[in-house]
Amino acid sequence: LTIEQYYSYRRFVRELCSMHTASERRIIAFERSLQKAVARIRKEMGIEVCFQGFYPEQLKQLLDVRDAIHNPRKNGIATLRQCSLSGIPQPEPWLDVIRSQVGDFPLVVRSVRHQPVQDILHTEREFRQWLMDNSTIDLSGEYVVQEFIEGGYDFTALCTAKGGLIACAASIETHRTILECVKNQLPYAIQLFSVEQTRDILPGVESFTTQVIKASLSKSYVGAVFIKGFYKDHNDIFFLGCTLEPESDTLRTLFAMSPTLSWETNGITASPSVHHCVVNFPRAEGVLIHQTSIPKRPTSEMRVAWRCAEGQEMKNSVHIDDNVVQVYLSNSDHTLLIDEAQDIMQGTDITIDRNVLLERHSVCRRNLSRLNPRELIRSCTTRD
Repeated sequence: LTIEQYYSYRRFVRELCSMHTASERRIIAFERSLQKAVARIRKEMGIEVCFQGFYPEQLKQLLDVRDAIHNPRKNGIATLRQCSLSGIPQPEPWLDVIRSQVGDFPLVVRSVRHQPVQDILHTEREFRQWLMDNSTIDLSGEYVVQEFIEGGYDFTALCTAKGGLIACAASIETHRTILECVKNQLPYAIQLFSVEQTRDILPGVESFTTQVIKASLSKSYVGAVFIKGFYKDHNDIFFLGCTLEPESDTLRTLFAMSPTLSWETNGITASPSVHHCVVNFPRAEGVLIHQTSIPKRPTSEMRVAWRCAEGQEMKNSVHIDDNVVQVYLSNSDHTLLIDEAQDIMQGTDITIDRNVLLERHSVCRRNLSRLNPRELIRSCTTRD
């Protein structure tokens, strides 16, 4: 929406609410960008939220990174150590705050207002450089610094306050996180679990999400919520935050493949369980030379989706959706699914020419001493 469309939309909704004051009014907003405006209209016009939605203070509590962590922590749910930094960047004072409130490096840092959303920093020097790079965007920024955790599964659970867990998406590897793979341009896979599959493979996640829902949501809220966490074992699960919509098209596509109801809800015998996953190949800086042929696997149904065309220039991936190609797999045997996903990750070579862009920028590295003093030079400063 443009600014004009946004304000026009808001005026139109207010007019509709005024016209139907004698009726029982409910407002439902599906887009995250409209949630705050609709929440404000609910409060100002006295519209109840018993069916769907929030008032402004409730919405802020759910969407704000710090408050979303704070509420579950009060209810005994494990969270990661973190701190908030705001204002003009001050590397040394901020490092003192990080040492006292979060701990040692590596750490995960994210800008609340700008993309890229988050990054992994391994040393104090990297932190100073990261601040320098991001302060050119916003001299007075707001950042959240969180301890880095590994040795487990990244997961996002789709839930409702009334029905509880609906589906869960999780990484298939424990030795590296999804964020590490995205930042280092390494292939990785995300698997989808139904409620029953989650109980079998990630025991404890269902009760964990129930605790988070009780701590964060009103019982009357019937919309969906996406709970992010990190799973080590059934007694060692960390809450990382929650959103009102999937944070990526990858997760949106995966969740769309899930059956919406468990067999207990349907009241019938469970049908044969099918497991799904997607293998992502993150973009790397350069030009895609060739769309490699990815052979079909013996037992899994497979769909290949190329996200970049041959000859297309690419930048390094910063988000889960920044991919060269995605491979979707489905199999009734979970072990075979994981084996074939691993085989695709290890055996697929994506041909990317990383020298083309370097040659294009070589004018910035020309030997100026060899040029005629009177020759005019058209120059530029580039930044990758």
